[in-house]
Amino acid sequence: MLDDSILDEIFPVPKIEDLKEEKVEQLKQEGFVITNFESGGIFNMLLMIVLQIRIELIKLLRAILPHLYVSHATGTWLQLLSKDFSKELKKATKTCGELTISRDSKAEANTLTIPINTIFKTPKDINGEELRFFSTQAVVMLSTENTAKVPVEAEVAGSKYNLPAGQINRCMIHLEGIDTITNQVDWIKEVGADTEEEESLRERTLNAWAELSSRPIAMKYKNVCEAVEGVLYVRVDDLHPRGQGTIDIIVTSTAGEATESLLEKVRAAADGIKGEYDNLLIKSAVTVIQDVTVVITLPKMASDEGVATRANAIILDFFKISKDRNLNELMHVDLLYALKKGIPTMKNVKITEPAEDVLLDKDKVIVLGNVTVTITREDA
Repeated sequence: MLDDSILDEIFPVPKIEDLKEEKVEQLKQEGFVITNFESGGIFNMLLMIVLQIRIELIKLLRAILPHLYVSHATGTWLQLLSKDFSKELKKATKTCGELTISRDSKAEANTLTIPINTIFKTPKDINGEELRFFSTQAVVMLSTENTAKVPVEAEVAGSKYNLPAGQINRCMIHLEGIDTITNQVDWIKEVGADTEEEESLRERTLNAWAELSSRPIAMKYKNVCEAVEGVLYVRVDDLHPRGQGTIDIIVTSTAGEATESLLEKVRAAADGIKGEYDNLLIKSAVTVIQDVTVVITLPKMASDEGVATRANAIILDFFKISKDRNLNELMHVDLLYALKKGIPTMKNVKITEPAEDVLLDKDKVIVLGNVTVTITREDA
């Protein structure tokens, strides 16, 4: 929003007493027939109503003014202004992927049919929430097959369904002879995304001026590619990374690594503004799996019920893919702070894996691998 000092300069809000004195003096100079301006009089009451209306109109103008500029507008105002720049708020999308089901080697091998709309889900977290996925087509697993792929779609749109490997392991119906259900590495085919945040839309709208350049520049490629749904961030390396005239566009999706289908959409967007002699390479950011091991020390008499589960949830949330996080960094101090804030009863916490801070290249994205939480007690 605009600073109050600027609003005070453009639309200052006067005091009603000062307005009354000014108006009464004007009326006296004009020889107004009514001379009783004292409080309690009928005319005084009418005058005060008119003056208060004037003040409220000034306050209304102060509230409207910031919404006339992209830099300060919020909500629907920002969306309306962005349309003047041919920019629209990116809508939420659903995660689509494939689950892997495996047959129990000891079970009798029979042909198994997994019906369409079969529900798969994650275990409940500490808040009792579970994420559900629906199979999008019927799958037949022959008696000669030990594994099968089941295409699924998230129940609702949102980036929180872009789960790490091994999180989806339950089914709402009994699958005869099936030993394991899991989402493997690279299980996502279409990344899920939240509705775009206002600041992201504002940034894309303000950067729209770069798209007016006669020849494509880095900011123009960045702005056009980031408009694709499912794209979280784009980095443009236009310093001839592969030789003269080459440009690399590195795409980070809302799941970290971009799927091939998302890269195709970005390629189409970039090709639409491609320079005549530009040699483009559209590629995904590289995800680096990082296992995390922590040791939590509790007071001697404190209960450890649910502590490990809560620590797992905190670490999972800490690694969530978002613009608010430096995706190529893992600083011990940040994770320690998150754990201490989320589990105030603990006396101490140590991170044993990774042994030190992790700082990778900008085209890398750190994603969570296996989490190990050990609970200990402080010495007596």
